Amino acid sequence: MYLGIAKTVTKHYIKTHIIPSDKLETLQNGINKIRVPSSVGRIPKKIAANFSSLTADQLKNWVLIYSPLALREVLPEKHYRMWMVFVHATKLITRKVVSKADITLADGLILQFCTSLQAEFGEAFITPNFHMACHLADVIFDFGPVYSFWCYSFER
Repeated sequence: MYLGIAKTVTKHYIKTHIIPSDKLETLQNGINKIRVPSSVGRIPKKIAANFSSLTADQLKNWVLIYSPLALREVLPEKHYRMWMVFVHATKLITRKVVSKADITLADGLILQFCTSLQAEFGEAFITPNFHMACHLADVIFDFGPVYSFWCYSFER
């Protein structure tokens, strides 16, 4: 979800100037204003230039904590709404405890997000990671919450 989708979409927003280059400083300033508890890993100081080097744990923090606030001022409204669908879906499925209703809702949101990306950027933009995300609900029903088998704690 994070290395394959969040990184791809965010880098695409920067590369195609959906986030205009003159707004990257605004993005960075927004990120710098956010204070998180010490138990939450920080993301690099120059995030706009370093998306390629972020770990999955740092990307998780970017998606769930930093991006909803920092992207509000720099993304066009249509793209911000699309991005927030992804944020909402990932918040639902990355909890330590998830309900069947959470999984079902997240599954629908992921499908909505991927469909909107395909409509906006074309079929060529959709990689296998996007397709696999559409089957994440089945994986969670088989193996439990992603918190129990994704390996963020080993990256820190």
